Amino acid sequence: MKNALLFFCLLFALSCKIDSSKNQSNIDDVFVQNTNTSLNMQPVYGLDLPYEPYELKLDIHQLNSGIYDLEIQMLLFNNTYFVSPNAKRDFKGKFTFFIDQNNSFTLKNNLIETPLSKEEHDSHPFVDGLVNWVRVNTSYKQQLEITTKEDFEVRGFIRFTIEPRCTLEKIPVIIKHKKGILKFEIDNC
Repeated sequence: MKNALLFFCLLFALSCKIDSSKNQSNIDDVFVQNTNTSLNMQPVYGLDLPYEPYELKLDIHQLNSGIYDLEIQMLLFNNTYFVSPNAKRDFKGKFTFFIDQNNSFTLKNNLIETPLSKEEHDSHPFVDGLVNWVRVNTSYKQQLEITTKEDFEVRGFIRFTIEPRCTLEKIPVIIKHKKGILKFEIDNC
């Protein structure tokens, strides 16, 4: 009887040891798989939200021979916002589009904002008054007329303060004309 009891205890102890090593191995496999996913690169505040508070996209549309619309799309995430170029007051962080002086093209009119922002009162001490906050995805168009047949590269930048992060963003851009093709893109140099 003792031998049978000892045999069953030994068998039970070995089976527990085998099962626990299998479980630990499975846990290790799952941990290794999860550490290799992109989920670890996501911010703390959610899995589906992008890391940056905005995305800026550039595009160009030909209207006529030598006349184009430059398009800047501002995609906002996580309740971010910025001051519209249509704000009547002067703000350092107002959305602006600058291009270096050149003889290759002229910019026509002002930036056209779609949808148009609305003036609202903001009691924050740095604002304390009316301001046009842009709180939704918005596009800006700037008309450009080419005045030369030569190839060119003209640099500039887009500047704005993204809130509530309160950082002054300055995105370098370039307008290139080469072999009859005009490009408007972020300058990664």
